[in-house]
Amino acid sequence: MSGYEGKAWDALVDAATSTRRPGPLESLSQAVMGRAQQVAGQVRSGIEQVPGATAAIGTLDQLSTKALETLHTVLVERGLNSVKPANVFAMFAAEGIAVASYDDVRRLDLKLCDGSVPRRKERYIALAAAEGAASSLAVTGAAVSSTVTGGTTLTVAASAVVADVTAVMVGMGRIVALVAAHYGYDVRQPDEQAFASGVIAYSAAGNSAEKAAALASLSRLTQQMMRQASWHPLQPQQADNVIRQVSMALGFRLAKRKLAQAVPVLGAVVNGGLNARIAHQTFERAQQAYRLRFLTEKHDLDAAQWAPVVVPGDAVDIPLVDEVLDASAGREQPRDEDLQQP
Repeated sequence: MSGYEGKAWDALVDAATSTRRPGPLESLSQAVMGRAQQVAGQVRSGIEQVPGATAAIGTLDQLSTKALETLHTVLVERGLNSVKPANVFAMFAAEGIAVASYDDVRRLDLKLCDGSVPRRKERYIALAAAEGAASSLAVTGAAVSSTVTGGTTLTVAASAVVADVTAVMVGMGRIVALVAAHYGYDVRQPDEQAFASGVIAYSAAGNSAEKAAALASLSRLTQQMMRQASWHPLQPQQADNVIRQVSMALGFRLAKRKLAQAVPVLGAVVNGGLNARIAHQTFERAQQAYRLRFLTEKHDLDAAQWAPVVVPGDAVDIPLVDEVLDASAGREQPRDEDLQQP
């Protein structure tokens, strides 16, 4: 490793495995979202008291289920496939770095890859916030213009929520694809689509237990891809199954969190802020995950070094990509001692 890479590795492993308390901004964000969920629960409870509303809510759930079934296709086509290699290589060229393939990128010093990542966070965050606020106002407008008992409001609300969730997931896919490309990973390939799905799940993790479980899952997947003699490149259908399961699980999870859209005015603020927070968090966690994998593979290190300790019994409500992959392939989970063998 270069000096830069050595320092980065130590910092990355420390950040991944340490059990630090959340900072003041993260604590504040969690408190705001907790309050939003409480308000959303109260709103739904109130709606359910209206005659005929229970049946309408059942219709809403059915509409959401049907709409989210195609989420994985949109996520792949508009999210993961949105980054073109030629554009990535051109960005390196603009920095005086000649690369002609993703293999070339993975041979670079980490410092050059870090410097090539476009500074687009502010743009993505602003777009996410605006889209979230607009979606919330659409729900609020529908609530003002029609009645709950007629079912029209909930149908419009369901459509707006699903559209919002789809936009958020596609945005996450674009961010992950962009970050992956600048560390030499092409998420158009089946193996990389599966890994990218795990990064999206990691980006969506809420509390410390979910973050630890999601990152540990990425560590195990990296170990399998690097060290398992039985590992075979995934077929497109296998990757599609993984993306389908991950996107559906995260889509429903996100839709539940967005129930706060039903609160007039406050809903727009909360939903816009939630979308912006997700975009920012995706950039941060995607870069962390791909930097760890980049250094692990380049220098043939043990990915288990950056696997956080997962406390048994902690509630985890996100899909773990290695488990989804093994389940879809009908394989047993590899043992830790098997993963650690060169």
